[in-house]
Amino acid sequence: MTSASDSALPVSALRLLLDQGFGATSVEDLAAAAGVSRSTFFRRFGSKEGMVFADMEHVITSVTERLGERAQQPVGDVVVAASLGVFDHLTADAERAELRHRLLVAVPALRDRELVSTHRFESAFRQGLAGVFADPAEAVAYSAAVVAVHNFHLRRWLAEPSAAHRQQLAADLRALGARYAEVLDPDHAVPGAPEPRGAAASAVVVTVLDSADEGQVLQAVRSALRSRTS
Repeated sequence: MTSASDSALPVSALRLLLDQGFGATSVEDLAAAAGVSRSTFFRRFGSKEGMVFADMEHVITSVTERLGERAQQPVGDVVVAASLGVFDHLTADAERAELRHRLLVAVPALRDRELVSTHRFESAFRQGLAGVFADPAEAVAYSAAVVAVHNFHLRRWLAEPSAAHRQQLAADLRALGARYAEVLDPDHAVPGAPEPRGAAASAVVVTVLDSADEGQVLQAVRSALRSRTS
């Protein structure tokens, strides 16, 4: 397992990538900035791209481990805790988070890698919830919605760091989970609450287009949920 310390992104190396340019910065430069040997850099990160996303394995592992606790806690609560754990990890160091975000904006190849990471994030939730949803398509839709809500609030935090974004993330995830209460927490579901499965009128389908960002996805989910309560 990749530990949090082993996967920590060196701020000095991230800053160097921005100052010199991603393509113009060598692995030797990054190793020196990080205070490690070239061999240690390759062993720990593998590549320049790998360094920028060095903590992804730790993130995926943390989600998997937290979702593994669903036998002891309501599933909806475990999903919220897993998402907040990722949010807390990614926002623990404001400077590191800002530098990585600026790199992702500036380097197209890193944005492509970010899409892969997002897919893995969704897959971790979907696999961690295996057996919860009878309908595999619904499991995909719920996992995509959870990740979209998380990323929406993460980007809001990146634009203006505030504890309020974490609180709103938790609230929005609980609101999303409430719509799936019959599946996520049947023992505590509110009698008469609309079921997420069954008739087409009570289904919420999330379709993520390549051109849609997290804000658009979140707005679509909110609109669908509000229309069902009106």
